[in-house]
Amino acid sequence: MKAQATIHHHLDLALRMLDSVTGRVIEERDVTFLPQSPGSVPIPRGAGMYLFVNSGREDFDMEVRVYGYEPQRVRITFPPVEKQMPICQIYLLPLDNPVRNHILTLRGNLPGIEAMEAVSLMDANCCIKEFDARKRIMTVLNQRNVRFHHVHYGLINRERTAYEHFEVEKEISTQEIKCKQKLEQEFQINQPITRVIFGQTTEQGDYVLKVANDEIAQYLVRFMVDGKVFYQRVDFHQEGNRLICEEAAQEKED
Repeated sequence: MKAQATIHHHLDLALRMLDSVTGRVIEERDVTFLPQSPGSVPIPRGAGMYLFVNSGREDFDMEVRVYGYEPQRVRITFPPVEKQMPICQIYLLPLDNPVRNHILTLRGNLPGIEAMEAVSLMDANCCIKEFDARKRIMTVLNQRNVRFHHVHYGLINRERTAYEHFEVEKEISTQEIKCKQKLEQEFQINQPITRVIFGQTTEQGDYVLKVANDEIAQYLVRFMVDGKVFYQRVDFHQEGNRLICEEAAQEKED
C-alpha cells in the first residue's frame, strides 16, 4: 500500500486593496507582495481581496506593488486570539497621470512625520444628530441618502480646525450606523461627516497625499510628527503647498 501524504492549508490573512482617492476597491490583477514566504500562497478572490494561506501568524512588514499605484509598505499585525483572522485594508495612492490629470498631489518632506490623512471640507453630505455611547449607534442627518460604504470617517468640528476619526462597523440604514468604538470627544448636532483619505509617509520624512481634481479642493490635513497631532487646511489647487509643523518652525526661529 502506498503511503498517503496529508497536506494542511491554514488561512492566516485576508487583505483588501482600496484606491485612496476614490475609496473604491482595486481590481487590477498585476499585484506583487513582498516578501513572499515559500509556503505562503496569496489567492485572489475578486473585489480587491487576497487571501494568504500558510503565511504564519507572526507580525511582519509587507510591501505591496500594484500596477498604476505607488508602492505601499504596511505593517501586518495579528490579533492575540489565534482563531481570529485579521482583515487588513490597504489604501494605495494612484500614480500621477499627466494625460488624465484626475488627481491633485501634496508632496514634500517633514522630518519626524509618522502618518497623514485628510478630510474634504467641501464634500460633507451628512451630519451627526445623536450618538448612543452604550450601543455605539450614531444617528445622522442624511437628506441625500448617502451610503456608508467605507470604514474610515471624520467628524469635523464646527470651526473646521480638527476632526475625530471613527470607524464604521455596520450600516444599519442611511440614517443609522454602528461604530467600532465610542466617540472620544464631545460633539454638537450638525457637525459634518465625510470620508477619511489616507496619505503615505516614510522614515526619511517624505510624505504624499492625493485627492480628486475637483473644482474646489479644500481639505483639512491631519498629520503626526514625533507623536504629536497637527492639523492644516490645504487648498490643493494652490501651488507650493507644504505641511508646516508649528512647533518645529518655532524651535528653528528660537
